[in-house]
Amino acid sequence: MRNRKYNKQFKRDSARVAFLVCVSFCVEVPCSNIGIACFTP
Repeated sequence: MRNRKYNKQFKRDSARVAFLVCVSFCVEVPCSNIGIACFTP
């Protein structure tokens, strides 16, 4: 029973981490492209 609860918590946390990674990647890529566009002559 305890193992199942831990597994559920782990799945929820890993889903949250995957979501945060996806969001940060989606935000970071356009920002880095803008930065590259600004700094390249």
